[in-house]
Amino acid sequence: MDRNSIIGILLIALLTVVYFQYFAPEPPAKSDETPTATTEQTTTPPTETTETPTAVLDTMDAASRDSIANAQLRDKYSDFAAVAEGEEEVITVTTEELTVNLSTKGGLIQSAYLNHHETYDSLPLPVVAADERNAFYLEFPYNNRAIRTNDLYFTPSKEGFQVTGEDSAQLVMSADLGNGKKLEQVYTFYGDRFDVGYDIRMEGLKEGLGNVSFYTLQWTSYVPRTELALKNMRAKSTIVYRLGGDVDKLSVSDDVEKEKLTSLVEWVSFKSQFFSQILMADEPLRSGTVTMNTPGNSESVNRIMDAKLVIDIDNPNQIQNGFAMYMGPNEYTTLRSYDVDLEEEMDLGWWIIGWINKGTTYIFKFLEKYISNYGLIIIILGVLIRMLLLPLSFRSYVSMAKVRVLNATPEMKALDEKHKDDPQKLQMAKMGIYKEMGASMFGGCVPMLFSYPFLIALFFFFPQAVELRHESFLWSHDLSTYDSIVQLPFTIPMYGDHISLFTILMAISTFIYVFYQQQSQPTTGAGAQMKYVAYITPIFLLVFLNNYASGLSLYYLTSNLLQISQTLLIKRFFVNDEKLLAEMREKQKQARKQKGKKGGKGGNGKGNAQPKSRIERWLENQQKKQEELQKARRQQSSPNRRGRRQ
Repeated sequence: MDRNSIIGILLIALLTVVYFQYFAPEPPAKSDETPTATTEQTTTPPTETTETPTAVLDTMDAASRDSIANAQLRDKYSDFAAVAEGEEEVITVTTEELTVNLSTKGGLIQSAYLNHHETYDSLPLPVVAADERNAFYLEFPYNNRAIRTNDLYFTPSKEGFQVTGEDSAQLVMSADLGNGKKLEQVYTFYGDRFDVGYDIRMEGLKEGLGNVSFYTLQWTSYVPRTELALKNMRAKSTIVYRLGGDVDKLSVSDDVEKEKLTSLVEWVSFKSQFFSQILMADEPLRSGTVTMNTPGNSESVNRIMDAKLVIDIDNPNQIQNGFAMYMGPNEYTTLRSYDVDLEEEMDLGWWIIGWINKGTTYIFKFLEKYISNYGLIIIILGVLIRMLLLPLSFRSYVSMAKVRVLNATPEMKALDEKHKDDPQKLQMAKMGIYKEMGASMFGGCVPMLFSYPFLIALFFFFPQAVELRHESFLWSHDLSTYDSIVQLPFTIPMYGDHISLFTILMAISTFIYVFYQQQSQPTTGAGAQMKYVAYITPIFLLVFLNNYASGLSLYYLTSNLLQISQTLLIKRFFVNDEKLLAEMREKQKQARKQKGKKGGKGGNGKGNAQPKSRIERWLENQQKKQEELQKARRQQSSPNRRGRRQ
């Protein structure tokens, strides 16, 4: 070995000694600190347990192994070790409305099905799905352990049973710890109702709870898909809650939505399109947090909804809190019967729209006593509303007929020709004649405005009317969703992958109705251009309503056909164009005669003293502005022309 190699080895050894002496990291010291809970946590973390290796357990006898396992459970669950092991059983309770499966592990409702409803693919409808990811448990600190009821095994007070009529029965899920210590979850079932009573009872736990003043209830539900149109279902699904008497809800979107409920939480609802899970507290809760998420890659889950509710402990030695769980349809009269504003979770629209929809609900309830087919009920509803609006339709038609008749006279055609290059002056001249003859360009629009609240209200009502689910009419198998007569092998943007026949018929009837309406519009000027804009409406409805409830298209179709029929009947039997024109000319003659008297010696010298309408004043102002603008342009262009000539 040469000298350079020896020197290199010595240097490497020296560097190694120096590094381990002065620079090597020290081994981590054991910490005696216990993690503290944040302000949002309601329990302390469980203490660490030392598990005996499996190889060591295999060398022990059965008694020793049981002794070690019991010690580990005791170390993890404290007094609750007595109920930390067991075998899971499922208890089934059937009422007239519900079939509920409860698990002895956690003492919770594992799944719940509605007896008189089915999914879109004819399966039993789960209002609470049998999904292992669902959660419903209590969490509280006990002897410095975090206890969760979903880890415990409860003993049922009875096996499966059935409740009918006005009868009720209780099922007690009990976790007995011994020495007078126990935790119970008490369910009360009613024969003819959608709600289940739920009471929490804790006794003899004061010493272990210490100074804890509250515990939490964790509720998570993977709300299942139950409808054909998943997009429409998600549009009507959200978390609704009532705080201090005010009802509010999360925004409907595909993003994660979260809201802190500050105080006085009275109820929380996991609302789907037609059904809801609602937890109602007997006494307002301290606070809570609700979160909603949408699984983008799942076709079987509607929304993921989560609520964490904080419950006060008034008496640590004997805790008792009461709730009611509603698991049923979003039916207005049913929800309203609970008298805690549950019906406000339904999106019936604002102000007058909401009142119309509430009235529609009661009409449905009345008619279904005598008529079993909801397609016929929708048609009858359309007839009733059109009869209610008939006086307004008559006034609207007469007003439009006056304009139509006047526009066909030689005088109006002469005005069209005279002012064809000045639309504003043409409108002012026509409005002067309309006023003399008792006609108005907008007289037909005002009565029509009263019909729009009904059209808008039912647009809100039909997509969430549970009464229409699986109700068939003609070729539609379900009036609550679209009626697909042709399934396309591709998807058209905004239109969809199917063809709805009710929507096509509705669009055709809208086109015919618009055609009759446009007969009274001017054939020249700006009015002629606006005529063709109205024909966009049928096209828009054809695309927009193709994925909506076929019951809504059926109503619009019925309304259009009735309005067209009313228009033809009024035109045929009640309004004569020649007679109408004669009446207007007589009115014009009287107006001019009166105007002459006021402008003569006996008058005030001011001519026609009748005040001008707002639209006339606006047109006059626009005309003056136009003239001033043209005058300014001429003044600006005159010096330029003189400069060019020079």
